[in-house]
Amino acid sequence: MSDSKQTSRGLLRPEIQALRALAVLLVLLFHFWPHRIPGGYVGVDVFFVISGFLITAHLVREVQQSGSVRLRAFWARRIRRLLPASLLVLVATAVAVFIWVPQLYWPQILREIAAATIYVENWQLAHDAVDYLAAENVRSPVQHYWSLSAEEQFYLVWPLLIVLAVVIAGRLQRTNPMGAVRVTLALVVAASFAYSVYETSANSAAAYFVTPTRAWEFGAGAMLATLPGLGRSAGERTRAAVSWLGLLLIGVAAFVLHSGTPFPGYAAALPVLGTLAAIWAGAPGPRWSPLGPMAWAPVQKFGDWSYSVYLWHWPPIVIFQLATGDRMTWPVKLLVIAGVVALAALTKRLVEDPVRFGVFTGGRRLWPQYAAAAMSMALVLSVVVAGNRLLEQSSQANTSRLEQLLAAGTPCLGAGARVEPQRCEDSALGRELFPEMSMLTKDTGSAYRCYDQEPGSTLTPCHIGSQRSDATRVALVGDSHAAMLIPAIEGQLDARNWAVDTYVARGCIWAKVDAADQSDRCYARRHAMMQRLGDGPKYDLVILSGRRSASGDPRAAAGQIRRYVEAWRPVLERGTRIVVVVDNPGLGTADLGCLVDDAANGGDPTRCAVDRQAALGTRDALEEAAKRTDGKVQMVDLTDLFCTETRCPLVIGNVIVYRDAHHITATYARTLGSHLVERVAARLGL
Repeated sequence: MSDSKQTSRGLLRPEIQALRALAVLLVLLFHFWPHRIPGGYVGVDVFFVISGFLITAHLVREVQQSGSVRLRAFWARRIRRLLPASLLVLVATAVAVFIWVPQLYWPQILREIAAATIYVENWQLAHDAVDYLAAENVRSPVQHYWSLSAEEQFYLVWPLLIVLAVVIAGRLQRTNPMGAVRVTLALVVAASFAYSVYETSANSAAAYFVTPTRAWEFGAGAMLATLPGLGRSAGERTRAAVSWLGLLLIGVAAFVLHSGTPFPGYAAALPVLGTLAAIWAGAPGPRWSPLGPMAWAPVQKFGDWSYSVYLWHWPPIVIFQLATGDRMTWPVKLLVIAGVVALAALTKRLVEDPVRFGVFTGGRRLWPQYAAAAMSMALVLSVVVAGNRLLEQSSQANTSRLEQLLAAGTPCLGAGARVEPQRCEDSALGRELFPEMSMLTKDTGSAYRCYDQEPGSTLTPCHIGSQRSDATRVALVGDSHAAMLIPAIEGQLDARNWAVDTYVARGCIWAKVDAADQSDRCYARRHAMMQRLGDGPKYDLVILSGRRSASGDPRAAAGQIRRYVEAWRPVLERGTRIVVVVDNPGLGTADLGCLVDDAANGGDPTRCAVDRQAALGTRDALEEAAKRTDGKVQMVDLTDLFCTETRCPLVIGNVIVYRDAHHITATYARTLGSHLVERVAARLGL
């Protein structure tokens, strides 16, 4: 999306400028009206093919003229072309974030700005796509830099491959290295396409972003650039028909593909083939060919601005939503689009062209260009560091204050405010809020210290609490909701003389498994837990908890309940006692928006709450199973520490209860700890 608009002959290619205009228009319309152009994201694939074609055409021409590639000069040209506008938009976005976006979102956005600055945003997003702890991330205003990152990585590696092919051809004493270049490109395209198909099926979230699944798209354009003649031997009518066919394929992809289509994989072949066809056809002459609309001056100008349009279009969409909590109306969208186009035109005129064609292009010394690039990137990174430092100072002060209150045993802090609500109506804490908003989504404490994100047959418990030989041996078992009980209980264990082993894993609650369940991702984990608790060293107590869930199908729910009861039976027969901690209420279909808005705008976050019935949702299969054991499995219900009779507040006793839609904060968990342990002990007479 950022390449030269010239062919290997140095002549302007109007069809390529038009393709760039079409590509950025599809992306623009998709992001502003995703339901009307559901596959508009294929505009990025069009850009990839164009980049592969243009860059390879340039490299091939250099190989044919000089027998090699001047790598440092090539990369210097890429720096002049890409960095100025890219870094400008990143700085502008960072400033806008500091002014308008609530601090809750700063850590994620600053992390992604740093990744975009060094062109690894695609790998950052791929990592977050498979990271359970990043599952609640919001869309960031620099998320679109993933494609620029993939493109820059292509620019870094591709010329090295061509140089390698030339060297191999020389070693084989071939006078024309183009055969070796084509073989190298063909191998890369074939391997990348095969990997793209596989990874899209196996791990679609990450596959969308990573470079190896996209390399074949660049490579397809590159292969076309190495073909002699580029279709010039074909008749004008044939080329005109192929040109229309290519545009049709791109259009079909934009309207037929959608967010649910596995992508890239096979589906990406549609826009890739369409782009290849349009480039191959060139600018055919017949009156009915697409050359007329392609060569129209506004289309050519929009194609010329396409790089800057792409850079500027996405930040206002996300910043508007994060700042207001609302989506843009049609008039606002049209106003923003007009502003984006104006900014793009100014950026092209005042930033891109002066750097690309100005003083830096003269002379043979390249180090000043590399030095300027490094300094510019360092400047952007310094903005990120400054923002993170500001957050760190604020967070440290907030944490220090929290520790003081916890050490003092402040009665109205957190869950304590629900024990004696009348006493805490006029708390001395005023409008203080814990944790600090910027750290809210990461307020997990020790919950995930020994958490298995990909459950298997290997159990990796953490050992917390008493080290005495006469300690009560406890196993804490469950999913991420059980893990959130770890910061609640760990401060209470020494006083109770409890030694706790934690067995917590993503999405896996201990239940009986059958041979028919072997395809279930939790099968190995549950089987290992059955062996550990049923046949391993005996525990005195098992504390079990998990996310509130029950199938809407009565028969499936009955099966779920039965599996829990059957799993518990052999453990109870060994004399181990079991306590089910009823899951915390959730936010249902609500979110943290009310809390974020009030905290950012000086409102009263204590007004934010969820209806109790909506927060508790449907009956819980784990709770129902405990009720069917005739009292052999005890239950501890902490709902009264989360909810009144009618509502479940998002802030209790100056502590934010939730870090996402269903996980509680470690800070609130810590204020629950003494109440949880006391209730468990009381149930069991300990």
